[in-house]
Amino acid sequence: MEWYQKQLRRNLIDMHIEDWDEKFLSEFDPDAYVEMIQLGHIGAPMLYLQSHVGLCYWPTKSGKMHGAFQRQPDMMKQVEVKCHAAGMNVIAYYSLIYNNWAYDTYPEWRMLTSQGKPSRADGRRYGLCCPNNAAYRTFVDAQIKEFCEYFDFEGIFPDMTFWPMLCYCGSCKARWQKEVGGEMPTVIDWNDPAWLKLQEKRTEWLSEFALWSTGLIQKYNPGCAVEHQYSSIFDFWRYGVNENIALASTYSGGDQYGGIAEQSFACKLYYGATQNQPFEYMTSRCFPGLAEHTTTKSMDLLKLSVMMTYLHHGASLLIDAIDPVGTLDRRVYERIGEVFRETERYENWLSWGKQAFDVSLYYDLNGKYNPSQRPGAVGSDTETDLTVPMHNALVGAARSLREHHIPFGIVNNWKLDRMEEGKAIVLCDVPSMGEQQQDDVLAFVREGGSVYLSGTTAPKILKEIFGLEYDGYTRENVTYISPTEAGLPLLGDAYTKKYPLVLFETMAKVKGLPKGNVLGTATLPYTVPHTIGECTEPFSTVKLKVRPDMDELSTKFASIHSNPPGVYTSEPALIRAAYGKGKAVWCAAPLEKYDREQHSGIFARILTELCGGEFSFSAKAPEFVECVLFDAPEHNAKIMGLINCQDSFHAPPAYDFDVSVATGDKPSCVYLLPDEKPLEFNYADGMTTVHFDKMELYAMYVLEL
Repeated sequence: MEWYQKQLRRNLIDMHIEDWDEKFLSEFDPDAYVEMIQLGHIGAPMLYLQSHVGLCYWPTKSGKMHGAFQRQPDMMKQVEVKCHAAGMNVIAYYSLIYNNWAYDTYPEWRMLTSQGKPSRADGRRYGLCCPNNAAYRTFVDAQIKEFCEYFDFEGIFPDMTFWPMLCYCGSCKARWQKEVGGEMPTVIDWNDPAWLKLQEKRTEWLSEFALWSTGLIQKYNPGCAVEHQYSSIFDFWRYGVNENIALASTYSGGDQYGGIAEQSFACKLYYGATQNQPFEYMTSRCFPGLAEHTTTKSMDLLKLSVMMTYLHHGASLLIDAIDPVGTLDRRVYERIGEVFRETERYENWLSWGKQAFDVSLYYDLNGKYNPSQRPGAVGSDTETDLTVPMHNALVGAARSLREHHIPFGIVNNWKLDRMEEGKAIVLCDVPSMGEQQQDDVLAFVREGGSVYLSGTTAPKILKEIFGLEYDGYTRENVTYISPTEAGLPLLGDAYTKKYPLVLFETMAKVKGLPKGNVLGTATLPYTVPHTIGECTEPFSTVKLKVRPDMDELSTKFASIHSNPPGVYTSEPALIRAAYGKGKAVWCAAPLEKYDREQHSGIFARILTELCGGEFSFSAKAPEFVECVLFDAPEHNAKIMGLINCQDSFHAPPAYDFDVSVATGDKPSCVYLLPDEKPLEFNYADGMTTVHFDKMELYAMYVLEL
């Protein structure tokens, strides 16, 4: 096994420290530093070789060494040696692109806005260097060569491998001119081929830079595992990140700070994107994030964070930050050590099998933008609009499936073959699904799979299966779906034609004669709502979606606080159809996005129907209990993980619930980890059920077949 497959307890101590004050890092002590790492029961520490500040922690010739380390040049080397002596594997940290020293020393390396301004012109802290600048690359090459010769390390984390801004420096303009020609576009317009070409080039350039830097590292340190920063996996288009970062990395991972539900989603996304398992999930020991330097997460939150990663068979990395003077809080490492000593006992089973799921959520790594966004100049609010409809809809879909205990995983555009491991694939409001991916989904359905799609996703699939073509959007940004007679089994417990399902979305319009059964029709409010005329507080928590064609201001309404249904149409909004051996459902807007009991229930019923009512597992458990199943045929076993997803400092337990796993035959035994304590179980009709009287934070058990 590779070291990263064995060392699952990791940490990072941020050292983004200036040296303008002699006190900064003046108390850094290699012995005390390593003592804290050992106290934290950490198997693979990530050590700073340099930081966003750009100052180096080795005797550099190409850059500048931190002032405190100039007085004792080998302090970080001592840390590395002591870690290795203690049996740890060492991961190096190096900041790419973010480098204040290089930014200040070599102004010609700077990223520039379309107006020619560098990143710190408005007082921001981060100096950004352009990866297209040849001189900056020469500097990076020299730095990598130096630290590879000075330090011994098994892995490295090149941080910040993304585009933090749209760069119009001389190097970018020259590369554009050479490869495309003309002027770089400065208007963000998702219907403009020139803008689309620029986004394609930015992604391509970043890919080339990431692969180049990986090649350098492995040239100077053969066999080194490389993990580029991939927190940007679900960041919006400006970062220029798709599968390019995964392809330049030995394994995938990144730092996230959004809580346990976001972590559940991210773990599945990383699991499906990494080239090698395990992926890595990084998060702060601080609450809620690193900005709150002295506030530590509760024991429950720390345990949930580590175990959510472990239940997905990932590696857990906890982030701390050093005090500016160079000291660490012993209490933090006592707490981390307690968590890691408890969770370490599960590690023997984390290399078993692969995730089992019935529903695939499709995450298009090239679809992280809003196709409905108004065109706007670079530098305007358009550039900083973080709206990503596909991502938002997928998060809602994941929430619904998680709460209804429906087994799901997340697949992506470059590893789409994973959908064949499940029964149904979900395409949520995908803005630009590739032709090949659409063909692959059609083939999957023809052979007996199922597909759910929403919004204006996959026009080829819509035409082939449903006989329809997209024909724009409604002007209304509050829309409804009224159930037909055929749709009442899905919608009828909550909605009727008169009282339809509400969506705070524009709805896709279609033309053509629909194939299959129309389950719901479009219903509209009495008037076209306009956000300027909306009363949104305190009566509503929903921000309306604005379409580019909604320019006129109308103060005409039916009801002052809302937009009730009033115009009932026969236009299809929810359709079910057969295709080959499979089934499909299309919805004109992403009903799965909304955190509403009714919407969530309808989406779950749709997927239950598409999967034939049979799943790899089911549970009669509270909504906050998530189930994650791994199938390990090489051990004739299945591993079920359960976790309490309440984001609470002290999560209340779950009581009196059942979890059933499809085992086919009756298991020879079922035992609770980590002590392998036998569990009572019931077996009937191919399902093995375990009852839990009480679960505190998490549980993991094995079913031997």
